[in-house]
Amino acid sequence: MMRRLWAAVALALGVATPAAATWQQASSRHFVVYSEDEPDKVTEFATRLERFDKAMRVMRGLEDPAFSPTQRVHVFVVKDIGALQKLLGDRDMAGVYMPRLSGPVAFVPRMTNDTGKLALTPQAVLLHEYAHHFMFSLWGDRPFPAWFVEGFAEFNATMVFEPERLIIGAPPLYRAYGLIDDQMLPMRDLLTMSPSDKRLDPNQKQVFYGRSWLLTHYLLLNNERRPQLAAYLKALEEGGDPKSKAALLGDPRKLDSALNNYARKALPLLGLKIEALPIEPVKTRALTPGEAAIMPVVLRSTRGVNAKTAPAVAIAARKIAADWPNDPAVQVALAEAEYDTGAYAAADAAAARALAADPKSRKALIYRGMAQAGLAEKEHVTDAARWKAVRQWFITANHLDAEDPWPLVAYYQALRSSGGPMSPNAEKGLDYAFSLAPFDTGLAMQVAAMHIRKKDYSAAIPALRRVAYDPHGGALGTMAGVVLAAIDGKDKTAIDAIAATLDGKQEDGDDGEK
Repeated sequence: MMRRLWAAVALALGVATPAAATWQQASSRHFVVYSEDEPDKVTEFATRLERFDKAMRVMRGLEDPAFSPTQRVHVFVVKDIGALQKLLGDRDMAGVYMPRLSGPVAFVPRMTNDTGKLALTPQAVLLHEYAHHFMFSLWGDRPFPAWFVEGFAEFNATMVFEPERLIIGAPPLYRAYGLIDDQMLPMRDLLTMSPSDKRLDPNQKQVFYGRSWLLTHYLLLNNERRPQLAAYLKALEEGGDPKSKAALLGDPRKLDSALNNYARKALPLLGLKIEALPIEPVKTRALTPGEAAIMPVVLRSTRGVNAKTAPAVAIAARKIAADWPNDPAVQVALAEAEYDTGAYAAADAAAARALAADPKSRKALIYRGMAQAGLAEKEHVTDAARWKAVRQWFITANHLDAEDPWPLVAYYQALRSSGGPMSPNAEKGLDYAFSLAPFDTGLAMQVAAMHIRKKDYSAAIPALRRVAYDPHGGALGTMAGVVLAAIDGKDKTAIDAIAATLDGKQEDGDDGEK
């Protein structure tokens, strides 16, 4: 009652009431940002991200070649840390990056509970996650150790944005106590462990990130040490026991001591002028009413569902989609939600409605094919003509964008599911998809399994490395490591025994910053 009274008084007096924030989409060369905020703030946020990408390329002398717009990182900015953790189902998460071939995504909060100089800011969270994407996109098959993967991300995450320049190399003050603690996690462990190692407690994990940043900073910005880092990383590429390669960095105890001395000095910084970092303009628009209405479903589906959570998402999607039967974005979201519950006929119908409204909808084409493939598998279809019709949806999607890896992978999977003979072109397509999306660990395992079945073990190594050396690889990473060891030891019996369990193994590939 009081709210309505105040609104009436404000209207009578000509006092403006604050407009409710609406969902905005900021589209740029490398990012698509969704945020329920003021347009200029969303534009500024996306501009910073683009400038960040440009700075990472310029300081490493890297080109920015053309790539499929489907592989831009979709960044979902939610209200605060509480909303993020509720969405992710994890009270320890401050942000998450999901390296998916269908389109990499990241979730970050607009605000965190931390304040002050030692606060972990939403910007630092997102820059850390994007640095992972940057590394895995460019060097996805390189066997980087966990400390360097996380150290590289932290090194870039602390970038300072000033009006006329960007500063690189500032310390992550939110890791302050972990920077100089060499007792809780000594160097001999840092060089060989991962932050996901269950033997590490929360405090040791924080030390892992802090010391990884310090070691990376020390090796990258020290002219005498930089060649040593290069030799170490090259040795890892040659294979063999990674732990033995760590000796190339010197005696662990001496390295700990050197880092402690380094941390007490004025650390070197790099500066890049804004005029040296030109970027393309960011285009920002308000979401359509249908897109805004279905956003809660999009957030939950994009985060990922399972057998327990998928039905509730589908129910919510059906309720919203009933009011938007001809909106392609809404119907595509419904198709995804139905597909995730195994309701393939309903998913196909929703995707068909989306295509009727937008014949070039990439997601609608792929979900039609995936839904029909799901039905064919469920019905144990062996009719070649029906499976050919399924694959045609992926061919059509591929014709819209030949650099999009998703249709290539979907085509390969459908051909395998059909039980028919495998096509060399489909295998080449899967390999090419991995070159387009080397950050996706599930795809890497599919590629590895394909080559192992063909006894082409050396061709499987780059894909296996991508998974085995992922700090957040989990059980999949362990399995990839076992296969790499078997290949290195030329144990064909062990390789063949594990190939069947490798085949079709996929995970979300979430890389959460804690």
